Amino acid sequence: MKRISARAKYLVIIMVVFLFCSAVFAKDYITGANQWVTYPTNQNIYYEGELTVAGDIYSTDGVRLLSSTNQGLVYADDATVRLATLHNIGDKNDAITNSILTTKRDMLIGYSAINGLFEAKSKKNTINLTINAQLSSLAYDALGYQDGAIAIMNYKTGEILTMVSKPSFDPNNPPSEEASDDDGLFINRVLNGLYVPGSIMKLVTSYAALETIDDIESQTFDCQGGITIGDQWIECNGVHGHQSFEQALANSCNVAFGLIANQLGNDTLSTYVQKSGLTSSTNIDGAKTSASRFNLSGASKADLAWAGIGQYTTLVNPMQFLEYVAAIANDGTLPTPHYIKDDSFLSSLTQMTKTDSEILDKRTANRLAELMRNNTIQTYGDYNFPGLEISAKTGTAEVEGKNPHAWFVGFSANEETPYAFVFIVENANYTGAATEAAKQVLNQIPNIVK
Repeated sequence: MKRISARAKYLVIIMVVFLFCSAVFAKDYITGANQWVTYPTNQNIYYEGELTVAGDIYSTDGVRLLSSTNQGLVYADDATVRLATLHNIGDKNDAITNSILTTKRDMLIGYSAINGLFEAKSKKNTINLTINAQLSSLAYDALGYQDGAIAIMNYKTGEILTMVSKPSFDPNNPPSEEASDDDGLFINRVLNGLYVPGSIMKLVTSYAALETIDDIESQTFDCQGGITIGDQWIECNGVHGHQSFEQALANSCNVAFGLIANQLGNDTLSTYVQKSGLTSSTNIDGAKTSASRFNLSGASKADLAWAGIGQYTTLVNPMQFLEYVAAIANDGTLPTPHYIKDDSFLSSLTQMTKTDSEILDKRTANRLAELMRNNTIQTYGDYNFPGLEISAKTGTAEVEGKNPHAWFVGFSANEETPYAFVFIVENANYTGAATEAAKQVLNQIPNIVK
């Protein structure tokens, strides 16, 4: 009887170990099998390092952006389309890590956890994007000879219409494998770039002020070209005289916003930067954005003033800021950003469980939207964007030893064109470079996006 009892114990132990190992295997299989089968040494789907078993990728306006043949990958016919969409699609050597070829390779080749690659060679998969090829080409050309980033998103649906990153290269003529990435050639600047924000950061300082400073709308600020805060002279971009909070934002007055930042204090401003979503990474169809950086630990009064203005040590990611202005446009709520159209049953179930993110209180969002609309009417010229009802904020971000970056962020308040946007031109020759690029692109949206 004792012998049977001992054997039963050993059997139970063996079964527990077996079940544990099975659970570990199942977990590894579910989470890692797609990486195993898509490894470049798998000759069933690769030829000389290039995918031969892959689907087609199409833009929302019907342009074939990528296809596979027995000899490898074939990109779009148009050279500008290839340059403009490279960082979305990816390159043959997987140097661009946050691209469809790296994040959605299993989807592209038709891998499933149940059937593996059984149907990969007999059934060609198609991935349809929300990216508009014509709009992307226009955005790429609008940057001219300058590097930078442009992104446009439908703030009602979360669909991303374009994510253009420059510099780029033609995937049909890639740089050598030994080429360095000192200029960020392989970085998707929209998703992973980090930039000094300059005055666009005043939209976040305004968010904090509207919610925590009771009399902010009745305060006046006197600007005589600059002010001493703490131990530093905070220089302004002009002499604005006596102005209201609304006028100070339209004037992008450094004096006013340096003082407002100090009324808020380090903790409050830091809290609202977090609430804006800037310091959190976003997963967009498997591609992760870089989180913006904001740190006021040990900051002096002058440092706090510069941070509220958009300088100091602050760095922001273009996509994160696009999400912020999209939320302002959409009554404070951000729909899930995406650039892949997936109509599969599993995706439908996943979408049902997703909820929009509330970034701002509706009343605060609506007031910020009004302030941004006033910026365009009073300062940027509504006539520059006929019929779009642009609500926006410019930014000039000082970069040590180089020309400043130029920003233009905002959205169209016209319900027929519900698009939020972010334009950044690196080391621009003039402060209005991003606004000029925006004029070239945004005014064509009604003609391009149907």
